[in-house]
Amino acid sequence: MAIGDFGGAITELVITCRTPAEGEVAIEKGDALALVGPYTVTNAGTEDGPIFGEALAEVDENNAFLPVKVRGISLFTYVGTAPTLDGETGVTFSDTPGVVQAPVSGSGSGRVVDVRAAASLVHVLL
Repeated sequence: MAIGDFGGAITELVITCRTPAEGEVAIEKGDALALVGPYTVTNAGTEDGPIFGEALAEVDENNAFLPVKVRGISLFTYVGTAPTLDGETGVTFSDTPGVVQAPVSGSGSGRVVDVRAAASLVHVLL
């Protein structure tokens, strides 16, 4: 199954996670997510921290369930220098919730497969 303008067949894995029991929650569909507990995710990861998956729904409540794509191609907004398209490097969290950046150190999460610099978008194979 081809999806959008991605090249070829794509296998995706979506799991159900939940938001933290307390604190502010403002997850938008398409946000990068960090794992902060057993099946618990947030879009407020630590800068240069790993990406766990992509939010497939908007959620603004504590202890709410949401579908999370953990394998497949995800389209994220990035800030700063464009991520490297080299088949080895991925992305990490920026200091903006739900937004990624090129890794400051290490290779990051996933692999960058396309960069749309004019729109600040990056396609990442999780």
